[in-house]
Amino acid sequence: MAAADPPHRIVVDRIPYQRAAGVLAPPTVDRLGVDAEGRTLYVDPGRASSRKYVYLPAADPALAAYVRDDPPPGYGLADLLADAFMERLPRPEALGLLGLLTSNHVVLSDGARLGGSQVALAELIMTVALEPTGFAVQAQRVPEWALAEALRPRIDALRSRLLSVAFVRAVTPPEVGFVRAITPNELVVTRTTGEALDLGTVLAVRTDAGQGPSVLVRVMALGDRDARVEQVAAHHDEGINHGDPVEFVVGEQPPAEH
Repeated sequence: MAAADPPHRIVVDRIPYQRAAGVLAPPTVDRLGVDAEGRTLYVDPGRASSRKYVYLPAADPALAAYVRDDPPPGYGLADLLADAFMERLPRPEALGLLGLLTSNHVVLSDGARLGGSQVALAELIMTVALEPTGFAVQAQRVPEWALAEALRPRIDALRSRLLSVAFVRAVTPPEVGFVRAITPNELVVTRTTGEALDLGTVLAVRTDAGQGPSVLVRVMALGDRDARVEQVAAHHDEGINHGDPVEFVVGEQPPAEH
């Protein structure tokens, strides 16, 4: 905990949490991980679409609820970039940032997932680029492998700049899981991430084990460790195979919390 922090606040993944008075821990909780000081965090498994409340061990009650602040209304990716990069980025760093944002989601503290197409992201990055002229046009001609190479030596620095901005929870991989079973009417996806997932969420299956085109699917049922999905374009075999990775669609907003 930083010396300047008030005693009633803690820091979890650089996001301030404040004690939520009157919120009781449910009878069953799942272990989420540890905070910045090594204390174990718990969450309510019944709130599958929310990580808003976390529970820390306490004297009385045994688990105390904490809640993180929400970002300002309308806070978007352009605001995030402006806050993260006060000094304009030279072309190699700007391309590296484009590689980071096209291969990862930026998740705000209220659970909103920010992203978009490569073209849209390039236009936003122009606002913090040292050489904005022609950047979006050049970005359209840069293949994915070149963006990955531009990102490789800069990923830690760029990630840390984004994570230092208030209201950013994490820069997380968009992968949900992989195709475990295929039936005539649906797919069964084994979930490998604790990221929020709700009925009706649109996902993308990367065919040929991640090397082929994406196929859009919609979540129809959820289990503890899997999800049942069906293709958005029904009755159209796109060559999906066992083991193909399933990802969030960049820019797809999760349902609002209830």
